[in-house]
Amino acid sequence: MATSTRFDEGQIRTLVVLERAGGSISLLAALLILIFYSLFSRLRTVPNTFIAFAAVANLGAAIGCIIAHDGIHQGLTSPLCQLQGFLLQM
Repeated sequence: MATSTRFDEGQIRTLVVLERAGGSISLLAALLILIFYSLFSRLRTVPNTFIAFAAVANLGAAIGCIIAHDGIHQGLTSPLCQLQGFLLQM
């Protein structure tokens, strides 16, 4: 017996708040990594370079998470939804 799960508006708002909070924390952490990497030359080692590159990729994912449900709400062919999909895939 297959059942489809639909969320009500309150549950969607809760998920959006959690997704935006997590995305904001991730965005702040990625920015701090890049700031410290650029300010302190002692941190510019090969392993930290890979971490800095990963932080750049994480910026896109964090911005995609901050967009949250707004991209889908505007429609699957809307520019915001397309941008969100691109950011999350990159």
